[in-house]
Amino acid sequence: MNDLFARRYLELQQWAERTRDAGWLGEEEVAALAEIERQQAEALFARHGERPLLVAFFGGTGVGKSSLLNRLAGEAVARVGVERPTSQEVTLYLHQDYQLDALPAELPLAETRIAHHDDSRRRLLAWLDMPDFDSVEERHRDLVQAWLPYIDWVVYVVSPERYQDDVGWRFVQQRGGRHAWLFVMNHWDRGDEAQIAHLRQRLHAEGFLEPVILRTSCRAAAVVDDQFPQLEQTLNRAIEAYGLKLLQQIGVQARLKELQSAGERLVGLIGGYPLEEFAHDWHEMLARGVETISDELNTASRLYARALAPQTPPPWRAGQTEPAATPDMQPERMLQAIWSERNDRRLRDLYSELESRLRRSGIPIRPFAPLDRWSGEDARRAFIDAASGDCARALLHPGSRLRRAALKISVRLGWLLPLSTAGWVAYHLVVGFYQGTQGAGQFLGIDYAIHSALLISLAWFLPWQLKKRLQPGVAEAVEGALAEGIAAGLALLIAEGEQRFAEIVAARDRCLTEYRPGGQAVDSAEPIDPRAMRLA
Repeated sequence: MNDLFARRYLELQQWAERTRDAGWLGEEEVAALAEIERQQAEALFARHGERPLLVAFFGGTGVGKSSLLNRLAGEAVARVGVERPTSQEVTLYLHQDYQLDALPAELPLAETRIAHHDDSRRRLLAWLDMPDFDSVEERHRDLVQAWLPYIDWVVYVVSPERYQDDVGWRFVQQRGGRHAWLFVMNHWDRGDEAQIAHLRQRLHAEGFLEPVILRTSCRAAAVVDDQFPQLEQTLNRAIEAYGLKLLQQIGVQARLKELQSAGERLVGLIGGYPLEEFAHDWHEMLARGVETISDELNTASRLYARALAPQTPPPWRAGQTEPAATPDMQPERMLQAIWSERNDRRLRDLYSELESRLRRSGIPIRPFAPLDRWSGEDARRAFIDAASGDCARALLHPGSRLRRAALKISVRLGWLLPLSTAGWVAYHLVVGFYQGTQGAGQFLGIDYAIHSALLISLAWFLPWQLKKRLQPGVAEAVEGALAEGIAAGLALLIAEGEQRFAEIVAARDRCLTEYRPGGQAVDSAEPIDPRAMRLA
């Protein structure tokens, strides 16, 4: 097999299999690569790398293919007439320098008739008489299909009665760019120029710009303008003009082009999936779903906090702003208590909705399996893990920073103001007593004592009342802590959901960059279109 084609085919096949394993391609897309022809004529010959140009007479029943080969050989190398009304075997006529190797299984030796010659002028050409493609025998059509991938040049033989045969034209349409072509109107003694003109018109429609159409007749009694001598001359001139190597590689060029088209089609298929659009949809779906979950969790957290408060002793120790730990106030336990199975279903429903949209758009589902797994127990676990830390911090430091600062000030004022007021009262009491003993003033009476007591009480009461107002209760602290935890956990769910989708898109993009179809069709040779070759 041509090394360039074999290497590129292997690269495409391995890439397609990896991409299939990743879920972006199905079995049908990968199996379609096997339909690309990989047969090479070099494999038929014992000395690989050295072979003649394989030229096949191809046509329907009764057009005279075998007669043309016998006339070319100058002897009866192919069975004709009553011996073989329809071709039942392949006849191969080649120079004795070339020996066949073990034929592939689809080309059984028992159905191959081989004739050698020693004419050095014909050394570069090997001629085949192929079975009738329109035979009612299925095996005959199978032999034609099996041999065609090995053929370099097709001599399409028609007759005035059969040149418009639909089966033959289907072969021309399917394989027009895979071989070089030459057209022969045999039995020309029964034809006319109008048929040649019509045949040429049909060939133009199939992309043959300047088709060479030769007129031949193998009937001994026929007197016509026979162009049989030009048959071999046309091929020899083509070898001189284009070179044997390039003519042998026309089929490889066609297969490389087919291989490139197959790779571009697969890359275009995967690259055409609108994943960026779905990433935006997924973000909106997550936002809506998480908003619903948030509403339910916040409601559940308020109910949990209020149910917890009556049966929980005051968690605040005197003079402190942090709650005392109780079993029912453990963050993970509280979060598990407020998370319900409905939230699990909501997350699974998000993926189900995404999956439904993907199916409607024809996008494979398998690559999105990580999102399916994430929308179950993984999402709940991630939520609780993320929420527990923020919830614990909020329990240790309830309220806002400003509120906590004001609470600390009120605690300090709770002892500082009464002490300061008592000191002031004591000072004035001592001063008044001293002045009374010196006759410089009156002793302080009951009014002073009452007013001093009231002042000291007020100095204690105001900070105490402020602390009481600022100090959150159990329900308020738990509710606030859960709210912070819920916000953090749900933010993580959105971030993780988007990250996992982004990883899927990145995996798709890596598949696209791993294989880039293209490159020169054939090493050190310019590709040619066999339908546009100038042969005459």
